[in-house]
Amino acid sequence: KDLESALGRTFDFVYRYHDVNQVIPDSAEGKLVAGGRILHIAIAARDFTSLDRASVTWAQIAAGRFDASLSRQARGIASLKAPVFVTFEQEANQKQKLGVLGTAGDFKAAWRHLHDLYAKAGATNVAWVWVMTGSQDNLSAAGTLWPGNDVVDWVSWNVYNQSGCAGGEISASKYVSFENKMLIFYNWMHDHGPAVGMDATKPIMISEAGSAQYADDPQRSADWYAQIPATLQKYPQIKAVALWASIDRTCDYRFQDNAVIARGVASASSQPLVNAVRIPNPR
Repeated sequence: KDLESALGRTFDFVYRYHDVNQVIPDSAEGKLVAGGRILHIAIAARDFTSLDRASVTWAQIAAGRFDASLSRQARGIASLKAPVFVTFEQEANQKQKLGVLGTAGDFKAAWRHLHDLYAKAGATNVAWVWVMTGSQDNLSAAGTLWPGNDVVDWVSWNVYNQSGCAGGEISASKYVSFENKMLIFYNWMHDHGPAVGMDATKPIMISEAGSAQYADDPQRSADWYAQIPATLQKYPQIKAVALWASIDRTCDYRFQDNAVIARGVASASSQPLVNAVRIPNPR
């Protein structure tokens, strides 16, 4: 509510993260849908109560070990009777996931198995979003993880202007515009996607986006956000953008705590191209 108040609009959709056992939708998600917002649900091969990162693997999911809880989640999403984006294992091409959680074949089998479970649960309100990282060093891995055009509706990746924040030191010399960072995966998708069987004309979502804060030049961060609509106008295949207004380890992507940056985000958010048509509440 604070973010929406600062931007002068409600969000069209909200990205939420779950493991294989949690209840979906939870009470907060029910309220979001009742308020006319669309959910994007990411389901990770994780048990958030376990310290063991590999306590849930892609092969186990594909083999049906978690069918009971995953089917409950599917029925819960179906019960919303409203459009819901669903992702399995967002950013599976991260180095700390591929290999630790299984092979590319395991991932694809798990994705297709989950898709089958949702079909059996009658979750016809789901649009499946394949989410990768958008960085150059993860592109080749992404090509091995495409589960098939028949089980993916949207293609997605993240777009960040880190400017060295992951290394603990921000430098304006490492600034990368939204467009230039977005084009890394966009160009790969169109140039190499068809070779791995991908329909490169599918709608695109930027599932996470954010800019590092420049303490001595917040306007530079504000401009990064303000320029997003111009990029969307050039690339109409991109249909949705979500902002990551939080801290990711050493990277601070919050805009709500800086009035200058918040104005830049509000400027982008108020553009007609970015204000999507509201979907009526389900009756």
